[in-house]
Amino acid sequence: MENASETEVARRSLGVEEALLVLIEKLVLRGVVSADEAEDMLKLIAKSGDASAAHASNLLQLVDQLRRLRRNDGSSALGAQSFDPS
Repeated sequence: MENASETEVARRSLGVEEALLVLIEKLVLRGVVSADEAEDMLKLIAKSGDASAAHASNLLQLVDQLRRLRRNDGSSALGAQSFDPS
């Protein structure tokens, strides 16, 4: 029974990881988060294991391409609304 439980945990973990990768991709493409922020999140995911690193590597390449398209401004988040509390 423990083996089935471990398999279920692994399956759910993979599902959560895939959902996070899709979310990060959508947010960075829309400019809601910057390339730097997306890269930080992806590096955290990649540290969790070899399979996770493989999943994140393609998206890291995309983030690098976006950074270059944005003239190496990794902190730019073009679609994000600026918040001015004044």
